[in-house]
Amino acid sequence: MPKKRRILVTGVARWWGALVVQRLVEDPDVAEVIGIDIREPRYDLGRADYLKLDIRHSLIGKLVRAVGIDTVVHTLTRIDSFDMDPARAHEMNVIGTLNLLAGCAGEGSPVRRFVVKSSGHVYGSKFDLPTGLREDHRLDVNSRHQFVRDIVEVESYVSDFAVRNPNITILTLRFANSLNPNEPQPLARYLDLEVVPTVMGYDPPIQLIHRDDCIEAMVLAVRRGPGGAYNIAPPGNEPLSTLLDSAGKLHAPLLPPVGLGMAAFAIRKAGTAFLSPQLLDLLRWGRTLSTAKAARELGFRAARDTRAAFEDFIQERRVLRYEPDRHAYQYEKELEDFIHSRQMASENGDGEIEEAKPRPHRRRSQALHRSRS
Repeated sequence: MPKKRRILVTGVARWWGALVVQRLVEDPDVAEVIGIDIREPRYDLGRADYLKLDIRHSLIGKLVRAVGIDTVVHTLTRIDSFDMDPARAHEMNVIGTLNLLAGCAGEGSPVRRFVVKSSGHVYGSKFDLPTGLREDHRLDVNSRHQFVRDIVEVESYVSDFAVRNPNITILTLRFANSLNPNEPQPLARYLDLEVVPTVMGYDPPIQLIHRDDCIEAMVLAVRRGPGGAYNIAPPGNEPLSTLLDSAGKLHAPLLPPVGLGMAAFAIRKAGTAFLSPQLLDLLRWGRTLSTAKAARELGFRAARDTRAAFEDFIQERRVLRYEPDRHAYQYEKELEDFIHSRQMASENGDGEIEEAKPRPHRRRSQALHRSRS
């Protein structure tokens, strides 16, 4: 009888890691899933365990060996962020990944499979970039953008690690820009504007991948496929203007190609949208990834093309606008009980409100515990 898998997933505070965990815990061939992050998960992790742990910490190696982790899924890499400055991103992306790799290497390590989330941004976005980029295309090692250089550096360390550790199968997934209505990243937020400002004189080819397809690709990479890099995207592309028209989005060429960075800065200061330098390149030149290798080696084919993924995203965003933000403020259970006890005292008394004793606060353990997000 084959041994059941024990899997470690990084980045479970965000949807990438959490939704992968939700799928993995349903697999009868998986004995245990442990999710780690420096923040509490916002999602239900089912029977998985959550550990508050920074991947830059030396305890990673001890955890891997103590639990007998055979598979690591690294989703914590960031390619674009409005809530993380480049210096902090470098710490998490490069230093964190290096430490995670070190914890999985060496004598006695049970790790046999390592899946890392990367991005199509590693190819850059330029006027002379060919359509249908394959995985063997040269990466943008001299990118002007810090986030892109960091991810290219991460991939270089992962490749070196694969050479030095031939007993570990390493898969690098280069995703097209993803769409998740619950946690829209900068490009998704830009596309969700009431009036989308485009770059004058440019109509770039765009690939967008649905959240569910992202998770499906990660789960497939956990289960099968040889090591190497894989482009994860829907087939083909859509011109930006056609994409916006199909979803009924208003758009106008309001961004000048000369001084584009200054225009984006003004938009950001106005609180309208955050357009990072690598996204500005994408909005001028676009980018299209070939998906043949992922289909052949992983059996991955996106369930939605770019247009369907975008239209689904826009529809869900319209619904979410009318729903309360469940994460904006969550009061403590102790406060609810305290208010209830005061109300009961008032109803049973003669206008006097008894002093209610609040229950002692129950601290959550910092050790491994079941998630009750």
